[in-house]
Amino acid sequence: MELVARESSFNPNAKNPKSSAAGLFQFLDETRSIYGGNKVDWSDPYQQALAGLKRIKDRYGDPVEALKFWDKNKWY
Repeated sequence: MELVARESSFNPNAKNPKSSAAGLFQFLDETRSIYGGNKVDWSDPYQQALAGLKRIKDRYGDPVEALKFWDKNKWY
């Protein structure tokens, strides 16, 4: 998925030094709490992917729309 490539280069351990963004989809602390909090093993790339895809569906409808948003704003 292009969005994950741009956000984390497919590195499930990626961290943004300027914010709390981390993981494949670069979830902020607040977003992680909405999409599973302590119930999700955020070290597990599969669980990160499930949460990330759910967030994309909830916020953008599909990955194409999320990528369009990223293209305009350089974040999603």
